[in-house]
Amino acid sequence: NIVYLIKLPIYLDSIGTILCALLIFPDRLAAIVCGFIAGFISAILTGLILNPFLPWFSLTVLSIAAVSALLTARATHTFRMRPLPVVPFVGKVLLYGLITGVVSAVVSAPVVVYLFGGVTGSGSTFVVALFLKTGQQLLDSVILAGLATDPVDKVAEVLLAALLYRATPREFIAMLSPAKASTA
Repeated sequence: NIVYLIKLPIYLDSIGTILCALLIFPDRLAAIVCGFIAGFISAILTGLILNPFLPWFSLTVLSIAAVSALLTARATHTFRMRPLPVVPFVGKVLLYGLITGVVSAVVSAPVVVYLFGGVTGSGSTFVVALFLKTGQQLLDSVILAGLATDPVDKVAEVLLAALLYRATPREFIAMLSPAKASTA
């Protein structure tokens, strides 16, 4: 809500979605469902309270949940290692954040263009206006704005989700893991 009010082109709205995928890994289907439900509930509640545009981005929430469950969650071992392996940790946060950001930008662009005419009330609207001023078409401006802002946002979100996952007690993560079949 603070980010929306001060019009930053960064959202920090998918941390819970990414964290769900990390917590429920290796059950990728459950991670996608959990991430989508967490993101969807957040989008609806935030849409009712502050930002009426957010619920229209449900497909973006689903795509972030899928990328998080299928890709980002592969880093759970690195994110939990003690001591922290700085180079692999930073590398995975950057890689998975950039990929999530590109997917988010591409999936969100048609919604921003066709439903809202490029204006959503967020800080990225200013970036869209900048690209429009350079002579770009609306769809191109929205995609370029998304590619300029979403990867930065998603890297920050993957970092925060990874740090929260790292701080989560092992007992809690074990409780979420599927029961292992006994080999008796």
